[in-house]
Amino acid sequence: MEHLTLKGTDLKVSPICLGTWQFNDSSKDITWPAQSAEESKAIVDKCIELGINFFDTAEAYKNSEKVLGNALEGRRRDVVVASKFGFREGPGTPPYSAKEIEEALTRSLTNLKTDYIDILQIHFPSFVKDAKETIAELERQKALGRIRYYGLSNYGPKNMKEFMEAGGKPVVNQIGYNLLWRSPELAMIPDCRKYGINLLAYSPLQQGLLTGKFSKLSDVPEGRRRGKLFNKDSTPLARHGQEGCEQEVDEALKKISEICKEANVAMNSAALSWILQQDGVEVVIAGASTPQQVIDNSKIVQLENDVIRKMTEATEPVKKKIGATLDQWAPVDRCE
Repeated sequence: MEHLTLKGTDLKVSPICLGTWQFNDSSKDITWPAQSAEESKAIVDKCIELGINFFDTAEAYKNSEKVLGNALEGRRRDVVVASKFGFREGPGTPPYSAKEIEEALTRSLTNLKTDYIDILQIHFPSFVKDAKETIAELERQKALGRIRYYGLSNYGPKNMKEFMEAGGKPVVNQIGYNLLWRSPELAMIPDCRKYGINLLAYSPLQQGLLTGKFSKLSDVPEGRRRGKLFNKDSTPLARHGQEGCEQEVDEALKKISEICKEANVAMNSAALSWILQQDGVEVVIAGASTPQQVIDNSKIVQLENDVIRKMTEATEPVKKKIGATLDQWAPVDRCE
């Protein structure tokens, strides 16, 4: 697998990054089923075998950092690891002070069994108490060698503008982006290009919807129906209070399935490839529950322009219904 150098860094990464939210060490998550540490290690092994050298985790992903740290033991220097600070117990969790950022980083380093993190990201804008204080602390940690670079996660246009004007120098912004969640096209992707920031697209398969795995939307597990694509009444777990766009999503999925059949390409490969052929997107972050899923997700293809156009047109109604909501995201509404 060919690697690319992230803008503004010397980090050479695969265009596919393994998302490790599901590395829960058999502790069932609201979104993902229990997955053993042994299964997670097998997934990491397969990634490295295929040339996938980029791994994304977070302090908030249950046992993910510990599981990843154990799986990478003895080969840490061969990979690029990104993590995030910010752990919310509830909607009222206060933002992090500089001291709390340092403490969170120390925990992450311990969990990951490493003395540095390649990219430390702010998980959500709400975890920033004062932008200048946060930036100063992140720059201090860079100077100490405990992080190589820092970045953002779930930052919308307004959030990013404020951070940049405060003197921030993030190298990435990690946001949800896929065929069914195209809000970033309205402002976020252009802004990342303007600031020279690498865009990392998480949830490229919309939690399985873009794999053809579910024959109908009601088959989607409840924990994955919390986001704004689904009606607020689809599950008591939803907090967004919006009507969603289930009809538009259902129609789009049927069209995408037909387009993929005509093009003789697997739906998941087409969905991932579509993202990587969008101007301004460097990396997709895809999770996996088995080594086979890693193999499937690594099959990036060069889609014909006509296929790209048809897939884009198929999801325009969803894009129009969702609109621009990036600055209003909350953790429970993540589309990943």
